[in-house]
Amino acid sequence: MERQKKLLILGGITHMIDVVETAKNMGLYTIVTDNNEESPAKKNADKAYHISTADIDALEAMARQEQIDGVLTAFDDINTWNAQLLTERLGLPFYATKEHLEISSNKDRFKEFCRRFDVPVIEQYEKDDGVPVRYPVIVKPVDSYASKGITVCQNEVELYDAVEKARRFSRHGRVLVERFIDTNHGVEMYYTLQNGEVILSAVTDRFVHNQGHQSPPLPIATIYPSSHLAEFVSKHDANIREMLRGMGLKNGLVLIQSLYEGGKFYIYEMGYRLSGEQHYQIVKRQTDVNLLEMMIDFAVGEDISKYDLSNFDDGFMRYPSCNLSVLLGPGTIREIKGLEEILDLPSVISWVPTREVGDEITVTGSYSQMLGRFNIVCQTIEELNGTIRDINRTLEVVSENGEDMVLARYLAGEKVS
Repeated sequence: MERQKKLLILGGITHMIDVVETAKNMGLYTIVTDNNEESPAKKNADKAYHISTADIDALEAMARQEQIDGVLTAFDDINTWNAQLLTERLGLPFYATKEHLEISSNKDRFKEFCRRFDVPVIEQYEKDDGVPVRYPVIVKPVDSYASKGITVCQNEVELYDAVEKARRFSRHGRVLVERFIDTNHGVEMYYTLQNGEVILSAVTDRFVHNQGHQSPPLPIATIYPSSHLAEFVSKHDANIREMLRGMGLKNGLVLIQSLYEGGKFYIYEMGYRLSGEQHYQIVKRQTDVNLLEMMIDFAVGEDISKYDLSNFDDGFMRYPSCNLSVLLGPGTIREIKGLEEILDLPSVISWVPTREVGDEITVTGSYSQMLGRFNIVCQTIEELNGTIRDINRTLEVVSENGEDMVLARYLAGEKVS
């Protein structure tokens, strides 16, 4: 009888429950580890350890004792680095090298590749380059994630404070200052790499809420397919594919973010991992190809060529879809109303909560203000817009003061420019 393969999963946040359940359904033995004994995904796993995902020595010893066949993490840049280092020590497969993660997580290096392959980027200001700073600007750590350490500045006084803040959030103490494009609309591109082939899995419209003149915009909805799909493919898809090949990427999932202004795309960030939106769930409904299963198989050394993506290139989308984010304002959550009713809607395929009753929300300008995300797949755009309106009417998040904590709601059918 063939031995059951073991998958070590780094991180036990709510997002990872789907990873655990998917791996178990594939016949794998699942082990989850992090330094939080109450991590939600640990309750679903076959076994759990209370070892920090940053303690590579302890993880290596445990993995060898358990005879681990593969290591996986998702949705989290820090744990992606930890998984890469651990698999390197164990001699196990991992889709990215250290060099790949350096490029994808460092905004400076990513922009260098964009320029090299004629991919448009947002203008930036360098110290002492003689170019006068035109406000507003956005200040970012070159290597942070989840919108941490980011500030929008209107003048030189704010710029000074923002640079110091960004440095504190940067592992290398380095900061990026770019022109701030004041728009609520961006375009996201999802690429899948499989044995050296590059596939465009989706192009989406991303809508954000700007909650103040210093806070970075945060997402409220991602709509599939993008109204700019054909335009993006004709202008930039070929160059981005060449860029990904030029980076040496062979396998894995890539998210590229852009802003859209005046008929132009401005690429500004890349993620090389499973996205927090869990876009693979929507792709599965569109194509019957499960990208999470593909990445799990890759992690345990299975041949992933059986996942046939050839018919779903160029952002193929059969059904209108949405990843709907719920952003919260300040306060402590006393009650969440209407969630069960929403989850009974047939077009709502998943809900991933990141906050719960009792949590205190502060305005940080980061993803910590997000209650969670719905994934929605419908037959028509009219049905999609109706479902979003139903969610907006039904969901209430009430503070201890009796106030509505939902910061912004996506207006279904909003026109893009």
